[in-house]
Amino acid sequence: MDEQESSTQIIEVVGFGRRLAASLLDGLLLGFLTFMLVTAIGFVAFFIDMFRPEQIVPFDKLIILAAAIFSLVYYVGYWSTSGQTLGKSMLGLKVVDRTGSPLSTGKAILRYFGYFVSAAVFSLGFVWIAFDQKRQGWHDKIAGTYVVEVETEPFGSRAIQFVPADPDRHWTVLAIWVVLLIIGPGCLLGSLLLLGPVISAAVTELMRTVL
Repeated sequence: MDEQESSTQIIEVVGFGRRLAASLLDGLLLGFLTFMLVTAIGFVAFFIDMFRPEQIVPFDKLIILAAAIFSLVYYVGYWSTSGQTLGKSMLGLKVVDRTGSPLSTGKAILRYFGYFVSAAVFSLGFVWIAFDQKRQGWHDKIAGTYVVEVETEPFGSRAIQFVPADPDRHWTVLAIWVVLLIIGPGCLLGSLLLLGPVISAAVTELMRTVL
């Protein structure tokens, strides 16, 4: 029995509480960076309108497209290099594959689109993390990924036993997460649609005043 235990590597996987905090931090940071991007697009739209007024720019659609691309680059870029987004780095977490290494670009993209699968049915794929023994959401299952402490060494070739770092169920945090995941995407999309024209008009008015 002792020999079997010594040949097994114990890996602690992070639960939904700290992952919630990291996700909220990423959401705030990504929202701020997206706001800066929207502002920059507003300046571009102004100059297009100034020099080519006959050119009709679908600003609202451009905002949504730019935000989507920026989000993809943000997550895939971090997951495939250090395994840490800005939010996860603040909390000492990282995303790894089955070997304990950062994700390949292909797996990172697969995990990103797995988010949409996890969110598709009332965010059930995210809630799954709270009950799964390996603390994997559906997107983790799809891409074969785990969220672990940043100090966790590569898994190696030994048999692996995944142990949840949070064996207790924190139902209050879980309820908050469910609410945020259900209303969050709609609020984000609404904000983009609302802020786009407002920022564009503000930039246009500012530039006309200056010039």
